[in-house]
Amino acid sequence: MSSATKDRVRLRLTALILIAGMSANLLRVAAAASREASLYLTVEQGDKLIGGLREEHFRLTEEDRARTFRLEKPETPASVALLVEHSRSSWLYYNDIVRAVQGFLDAAPEGNWYALATFSHEVEVAADFTRQKGKIGEAYAGLAPPTWNEVDTFDAVSWMLDTMSRMNGRRVLIVIGSGLDSFSARTLEDVQKKLESTNVVVFCVGVGSMLRGSYEPYLGSSARLDLLRAESFFKMLADKSGGQAWFPLFESAFSDVLRGIMQMLEFQYKLVYDSQFPADGKFHKLKVEAFKVEHDQRTDYRVRVREGWRFY
Repeated sequence: MSSATKDRVRLRLTALILIAGMSANLLRVAAAASREASLYLTVEQGDKLIGGLREEHFRLTEEDRARTFRLEKPETPASVALLVEHSRSSWLYYNDIVRAVQGFLDAAPEGNWYALATFSHEVEVAADFTRQKGKIGEAYAGLAPPTWNEVDTFDAVSWMLDTMSRMNGRRVLIVIGSGLDSFSARTLEDVQKKLESTNVVVFCVGVGSMLRGSYEPYLGSSARLDLLRAESFFKMLADKSGGQAWFPLFESAFSDVLRGIMQMLEFQYKLVYDSQFPADGKFHKLKVEAFKVEHDQRTDYRVRVREGWRFY
């Protein structure tokens, strides 16, 4: 083989090696940018939950780019954690809290994993995850009187999200409290970022029916502003995660609210897809549409689903 031929062979081998290296790098970049993600959502038409939809009835986009997905049955049992405000400052709406917890115990079906945590200044796990629903009731009934006046809701929600982020499967957090915050170390923005990067569906039950009802005309401007901020925080938790927030005006409504949450879990869909959002620490929006076309007429439904992802 002549020296010129050998040089050409070396050049070709070098080129092939470079191309192979570039291809491997591109594959690694693509793999890093793509990750399997699960979306848990409910579909509604007015006050009615819609079940029985198929893949062709959904459309998923990430920042206006269509994504392929598959429809799977949500994991059973689900992991459902109850986070309940338990502070000396909660005396004014204590009956609301009791009604809400009892509503949960009455409505929660057997078979799921349930846990109970309470909070004032710190979070205390009253009952770790168990499939025996009765233990949740026993743990709540056995709570000692609260010793702290603080209501550090931001810290409590953040702690629960961090704890549940390390779990597998379908995870649901139900927050029962006022939404007020005293002296949390974490800010609202901290909680929001944590929620955007954690796959937990949050439902919020705002207590304080007397404050929003019969006592409302007697509240000062500062107290009213605090209530508005509390409601805004709960709504943010629900909207960002695909859940829902309620603020009943009457004690008798809390059982209906908790029954509604359990029905929503029963009607949940699970969409699985490869997200193309980068791990850049920024928030990226997604959108899921649900619809049916019958007799050349399209019916659009409301979809409750998380607003997007923040990957790190």
